[in-house]
Amino acid sequence: MSTALDRRVRKNRVILLMAGVSLLAFGCSKIPAEDLPVISELPAPALVDQDGEAFDRKALEGQLWVTSFIFTHCRATCPRLVAQMKTLQGRLADVPSARFLSVSVDPRNDTPEVIKAYMRANQIDERNWRFVTGTEKAVEDFVVGGFKVGYGRTQWSTELTHSNSFALLDSKARIRGYYGSDDAGLAALQRDIRALDGAGGF
Repeated sequence: MSTALDRRVRKNRVILLMAGVSLLAFGCSKIPAEDLPVISELPAPALVDQDGEAFDRKALEGQLWVTSFIFTHCRATCPRLVAQMKTLQGRLADVPSARFLSVSVDPRNDTPEVIKAYMRANQIDERNWRFVTGTEKAVEDFVVGGFKVGYGRTQWSTELTHSNSFALLDSKARIRGYYGSDDAGLAALQRDIRALDGAGGF
């Protein structure tokens, strides 16, 4: 991880800590959409999806996005995150505004063609799932600058490190929560996306 990127990640940890405290305060009971915190608004992305189609502000707004950060040749946590996203996709089939977004944290290797093959190999339903990539700067701006989560390689391993949490975006491209990939985190995510859908995306 570059020095500049590392500094940005450290600076953003306070934001993530505050978001986590907010989520713990809400618990897993049903809550009104207006009680979900607005953590921050994302910058306009300049990315492309698995079909080479632009993924920009227009594509992002108007839907609710369950977001994960993975890469195609990951053999550690990514297969589990993909499986959990597929489970969420099934459980939220009755939420018309629900969309699923995977962001590659290895844009150097994850071209649209590679991503497309990966999605087919993993039998991912692409009807409401987009897997995006772009230039290294565009991905860094979106993931680190926008979502406030880090990724990169450490001095102890050549494997990419990245967030194993999910993020929820509302219809205005605002981050409304971060969720662990355990059962409690997934339950809270489902609760909150249903709350936002019931409030018209809020």
